[in-house]
Amino acid sequence: MRLLRTFLRLVGPYWLDKRNWQAWLLLASIIGLGLGIVQINVLINAWSKTFYDTLGEFDTDALYGLMGEYSLYIGIFVLIAVYKAWLRKALLLRWRQSMSERLIGDWLDGQAYYRLGLDGEPDNPDQRIAEDVNLLVTRSVDLLVSFITNMAQVIAFVGILWALSGTHEFELFGYQWQVEGYLVWIAVIYTLIGTLFTHWLGRPLHRLNYAQQSREADFRADLLRKRDHAEQIALYRGEEAEYQQLRMRFQAIAENWWRLMVRERNLGFFVVGYDRVSNIIPIFAALPLFLAKTITLGGLMQIRTAFTAVQGSLSWFISAYTTLAEWSATVERLGQFEEAISRTRHHVREPLCGECLRLDRVDILLPNGEPLLCDLRGQVLSGEWVRLAGPSGLGKSTLLRTLQGLWPYCRGVWQLPTGRSLLLPQKPYLAALPLRELLVYPSVEKVADQRLCEVLELVGLQHLVTQLERQTEWERELSGGEQQRLGLARVLLYRPSTLYLDESTNQLDDQAAQSLLAMLRRELPECTVIGVSHQQRVQSLFDRNLELTAQHGKMTTALPA
Repeated sequence: MRLLRTFLRLVGPYWLDKRNWQAWLLLASIIGLGLGIVQINVLINAWSKTFYDTLGEFDTDALYGLMGEYSLYIGIFVLIAVYKAWLRKALLLRWRQSMSERLIGDWLDGQAYYRLGLDGEPDNPDQRIAEDVNLLVTRSVDLLVSFITNMAQVIAFVGILWALSGTHEFELFGYQWQVEGYLVWIAVIYTLIGTLFTHWLGRPLHRLNYAQQSREADFRADLLRKRDHAEQIALYRGEEAEYQQLRMRFQAIAENWWRLMVRERNLGFFVVGYDRVSNIIPIFAALPLFLAKTITLGGLMQIRTAFTAVQGSLSWFISAYTTLAEWSATVERLGQFEEAISRTRHHVREPLCGECLRLDRVDILLPNGEPLLCDLRGQVLSGEWVRLAGPSGLGKSTLLRTLQGLWPYCRGVWQLPTGRSLLLPQKPYLAALPLRELLVYPSVEKVADQRLCEVLELVGLQHLVTQLERQTEWERELSGGEQQRLGLARVLLYRPSTLYLDESTNQLDDQAAQSLLAMLRRELPECTVIGVSHQQRVQSLFDRNLELTAQHGKMTTALPA
């Protein structure tokens, strides 16, 4: 039941939205076409009796007519099957797109993607969004449609099989027994036994599939990390260490894969044998009727077809067991991901907004609740440049992240300035975008080329003015200093009201850093700046220093009391 509740929570936002009525229409069409296939099978079942009886009578003219009838059935079947597959793909695309957008939105909203990493992030969020959503959507539609189609096939054929079975008499334990529709009962009992054995043999598949998806994702994520840090690895000449790590990752995949193979092999022995035996059971079961000349050869073939349809449809759980195991593992992984995102919302505190930054007995904590910085008080006036001073490891960067609203582990009362804020880290984020989009990030507004070129010249990147349309992996092409210059260019274009600098010029020499920050102060005279820097010449640009100690930090205004 817990798994079903998780599934309903995952799919509810899409299927309960009235705007997605087309999805219901598509699903109904797919199910309707599936039922059409069932009807075609019923007609072919009736046709098979007539055909084999006509074949036994060597009625050539009638045979040609029956062959034409069968061709018509096949043509209709092909048309229905093709459109059913096409509509299925359309539904899968719509649902997957909607669910992916919702999960991505939840993941990005409120910096959940960042907060997840602070406290128990589920493994590989990228894989859960990209692959698990696809698996959930595909498996859910296929399982639902196949279940409804198979149940319809049971209803369509069980009456035929019951009528063909007649009444079977036999003696057992000294008593004479009469069984109505005995072939139906044979199909039901055989399927029930098969279902129980399938569940007993395949029960561990859920756990193994969950582990396999997780380990595959770990391996891919590790490969991406190697690529992202290729230069550092090359500088260390760490190829052997990286090879060993990747080899261990893949070994974990292989070990679980073998366990999965063994379990699926054992299940396969039973399922394949079960399917093969089910093909001959109706013949043996109906043989007494044929030998007694109660039914014709055509009737025997009709019984075989009807029995196979009923027994095969009742065996839906057996044939779909492996898919159900994958589906349940996917539901669990996505459910855990959504719950983890939801937990990040509990830590979010919306600070007050006012004319300036003001702190009143604010404590910055570690995730385990231990204090990092205590009793922070005071204010920073609008347009003021303030430097946070103190030994490394004290928590200055964490304080900046708290003021930016990223670090949730804090208590006390604080007020942030109105307007836009921006935190510039040591290493700017450089996505593989065209340079013009990279410069205006995080804004999505269009900026004139002339302004972009002016900003590039201001920060000393004039050699890039001809590459605004170029898209490449800038993180690999630009040096550390050039990346920090590009980060300052973003500040000039974004024009925040409050700017937090976290060693944002430490890849530049002191003279260049001082010159760039002085230019920044001229260009953005009303911007409030709170920064961390250990560069001596940079420190002179700040109006005052705020000394933080391991015991407590105190912020005081530069104006007289």
